[in-house]
Amino acid sequence: MVELLKGDFRQRRLSPRSLRRQLKVGRASLFGTRRALHPLLTIRGFCLALLRASSHEFRAYTDLFMPDYERKADWQSGLRDSHFLLYAVTRALRPQTIVEIGSARGKSTCTLALACRQNAYGTTYAIDPHEPNAWTDLGATGDSHQFLQDRLRAYGLRDWCRIIRKNSADAAREWSQPIDLLFVDGDHTYEGVKRDFESFRDWLSPSAIVLFHDTTWEHYRDNPYYREDIGVPAYMAELQRAGYQSVTIDAPPGLTLLWPRPGGFDFLPASRAQLTAACE
Repeated sequence: MVELLKGDFRQRRLSPRSLRRQLKVGRASLFGTRRALHPLLTIRGFCLALLRASSHEFRAYTDLFMPDYERKADWQSGLRDSHFLLYAVTRALRPQTIVEIGSARGKSTCTLALACRQNAYGTTYAIDPHEPNAWTDLGATGDSHQFLQDRLRAYGLRDWCRIIRKNSADAAREWSQPIDLLFVDGDHTYEGVKRDFESFRDWLSPSAIVLFHDTTWEHYRDNPYYREDIGVPAYMAELQRAGYQSVTIDAPPGLTLLWPRPGGFDFLPASRAQLTAACE
């Protein structure tokens, strides 16, 4: 909590209007049930509302990671809880350059940008044409580009994120810097996910990690949202056969962490060099 507010609480001026707005949200999410009659819950709700009105960063954190607030944040996202892992990986690896393919209304984008802000390091590049397409999240409405811009502004994350309003192919042709973390969640056809990965693969840094979303759909064919044209699992299997190593978190619809070089991580580089020299 102290780290979350450090450098942010004192910078934001608390206005009566912002406090009233956050109190209203807190009252609706925390005071609307019988359990809210307990004095401790009332105090908790008031404190949360005060912190949300006082800190951009705390408002982002609660909208992303606290269920009462996340439900009201209107993300309209199919990401579900996979953003917890995105946040953890970014905080742990401290990547300098993050590329996200497919940001939509920005739940994953804001998660990555918030982690960069808390690292005090790194930039998230969010690639998305922000036009309705075959893979737009079901039920998503409104202007996703404007929604994302508004969220980044409200959360104080504009310095940690760059929106690239293009499709991934056009963005890849103009890309020119190493990538430390690549998150692929755009076109979910086999051709689309393959193109997204291969278009940026040559820019991956030596220690880069790639994350793919929607990787376990083949295990949920009875799900009403399953689509026959989803090709992410097939492409994951192809990469596996080619010698790429990965770990898949089977939290539907699946999130896979891929080491983007065949053979996996080189645990003993010195020993490998010595063995190679001995064999020559």
